[in-house]
Amino acid sequence: MNDISRPLRNPNPRAIALLFAALAALFAAGCRKPEPMKLHYLEDFVPGAQNVFYPAKVGVPPVGGKFAVGSFRVGGVYKADGTLERPLFVADFGALVHQSILKGLSDAGLKPVPLARRSAPGALPFGVDLMLVCDVEQVSVNKYFGSRMTVHGRYFTMDSRVKLRFTMQNRLGDTLYAGEIQGSEDEPPMPVGHEAFLPLETEPAESLSVALSRAVGGLFVEPQVRRSLPLAALAERRPSATAESSPAPPRRGAAAPANPKGLQSGANRY
Repeated sequence: MNDISRPLRNPNPRAIALLFAALAALFAAGCRKPEPMKLHYLEDFVPGAQNVFYPAKVGVPPVGGKFAVGSFRVGGVYKADGTLERPLFVADFGALVHQSILKGLSDAGLKPVPLARRSAPGALPFGVDLMLVCDVEQVSVNKYFGSRMTVHGRYFTMDSRVKLRFTMQNRLGDTLYAGEIQGSEDEPPMPVGHEAFLPLETEPAESLSVALSRAVGGLFVEPQVRRSLPLAALAERRPSATAESSPAPPRRGAAAPANPKGLQSGANRY
């Protein structure tokens, strides 16, 4: 019997190209990290951290630490059975912390001066009184869904942490403050009485933004920082335009402020 074979059809080059393009797109999508969370600093969030100090100039170099530059996974959203629903990432977190510190210093009454790099305190630009160095030591946020349904949706818990290490020095190299400050945000908050499940934040990005704002704002209510820097007089915390042009004389028996103008000379020790 003769072996009869059917001739093969010529493959369509365009179809093959489309197939390879689709496979490449699927591979790239599988390898690409999810979009980083959009975080922001919450102004005036920490009570007592606004309009506190005389306007000394504070140099702030770029923020360091292992989470400062690049994209990092910092947690995830988990289903009721414990499996991962989606990972959570941050990108260039150090730049956000740097901008948050500048804003926090300004809100506290100080004059922030961004610096291009870290240097010795004695090498600060003329007129800058202090240097504030920050390193990111921890960033995390995790959201865990439960199986129970409530009037506000599916029950969940969430915890966010931001830990920053601060070092503040004067031009002479004296360390005025060195320590870690951790900002936290937990959901749901502790219930009051028989209060139902009522979360304040539902999105991981907002929860982590709260933790960041507490870590930055917490610096300005630290007792050691307040002891090291001259505080603004209560009457001068929110001066009016009239008060700035014609300062009122001190009350009888009131102590005079400790050389507030000299703070901007760069020659004072704290």
